[in-house]
Amino acid sequence: MEVIVLIAGVVDPKWRLERLGLRNGTEQPDESGLPRRLSPFDEAALETALKLQEADPSVRVTVAVPGDAGSDVLLRAAMALRPHRAFRFDTAGAPPWDPFAMARMLGAAVDAAGLPDLVLAGREFGDGDDGVLLPLLAEMRGWSFCGQAHGLALADGAMVARRMRGPREEVIRLPSPALVSVTNDRSNRLRHPLMKNVVLTRRAAIEVVAMPCDEKGRTLHACSLTVVPPAQRGAGSCRMLEGPLDAQVAEFAAYLRGWRDGAVR
Repeated sequence: MEVIVLIAGVVDPKWRLERLGLRNGTEQPDESGLPRRLSPFDEAALETALKLQEADPSVRVTVAVPGDAGSDVLLRAAMALRPHRAFRFDTAGAPPWDPFAMARMLGAAVDAAGLPDLVLAGREFGDGDDGVLLPLLAEMRGWSFCGQAHGLALADGAMVARRMRGPREEVIRLPSPALVSVTNDRSNRLRHPLMKNVVLTRRAAIEVVAMPCDEKGRTLHACSLTVVPPAQRGAGSCRMLEGPLDAQVAEFAAYLRGWRDGAVR
């Protein structure tokens, strides 16, 4: 069984993004100097693949990471967990805000990894939780799809995904090939690699796979990329209650009664 894990990575949330913009003369975001890390959803997808590998030795796990050399840190983090193969592929031919172009490129990356039985990715892969890119890729490739799964297992030769729907757990049997977007859960928290594997990975060569040029027309083009500062707290109309606690409670209760009766808008 061939399992391919697509890992997107995110800019380390501890860093501010004031320098984020477009590279000169391109439609590619410039994240140079901004450290990257695996997102919680990347980690969940990778751990899910490793659990399948542990349960069945015939499972082969391939990790594919998009991006330039700045994404090597993500690839090495995955390599330290000893998948069968790990490589990076360049996404310069497809801007991340064009879902059709990105889906075609991801399909080419999967082709480079081999014929998959299962493709795993974090639920926010590539589109900031819009939920568009991965279902689109599955539709374009004719794969079955399950979104926001927290667990996956093999049972009687079939793939069984689990996901939450309100207070209930939904169990879905998926025909192969399948694409599953994975959400993070306590049950799929990524394990820590052995230190010897971390050391060996630092010296290992990085495999880079060239992607074919996407000759189809773009559906979206970007002209600028700007970091919008967060809204200032306290910018709205509000008033702090003052005086003794009993007086504050009485004033707040009067306000709520007026809101209930329509006197306050």
